[in-house]
Amino acid sequence: SGSNSKRSMVDAAVTQKLEEGFTKLQGASDCKSLLKKYLSKPVFDACKGRKTAMGATLMDVIQSGVANLDSGVGVYAPDAESYTLFKELFDPIIEDYHGGFKPTDKHPQSDFGNLDTLVDVDPAGEYVVSTRVRCGRSLKGYPFNPCLTEAQYK
Repeated sequence: SGSNSKRSMVDAAVTQKLEEGFTKLQGASDCKSLLKKYLSKPVFDACKGRKTAMGATLMDVIQSGVANLDSGVGVYAPDAESYTLFKELFDPIIEDYHGGFKPTDKHPQSDFGNLDTLVDVDPAGEYVVSTRVRCGRSLKGYPFNPCLTEAQYK
C-alpha cells in the first residue's frame, strides 16, 4: 500500500452494499442498463475499493442504477475525479452512449454563434406561451449533486 492507501480505503459497510448491489444487478435478467453491460466482475473488483479525494466511492457511482434496474444508463459521476478513478466503468459507458466518444477524443470548442443576431421569434406573442433555459454548472473543488452536502449548496 502506497501513499493512496488511506484515500482509497472503502469502509466495510460500503463494501457490503457494493457486493449486494453487484449481486442484485447480475441477477436482474430483465435489466438492460449500460451499467449492467459494462460492470463485469473484473471491473467491479478493480473499482470497488477506490475512493476519490472528495470521498466518492463506486457505490455513489452505481447506486441509482442498482436501485432502478429499468434505468437506461445507471451511473452518475459524483465528482470530476470519478471519471478517471472509475474509468474502467465510465469509459466504455460513455463510448457506447455517445456512439464512439473515446477517452482520447476531445470536445469541440464551444460556439454559440453570433449573439448579436438573436431575434424575437414571436414578436406578436401569438405562438410562444413559455420557454425555459436550463443552465448547469459544476465548480472546481465541489462534488456533483449526488455527493453535494447542504452546506456546500450554500
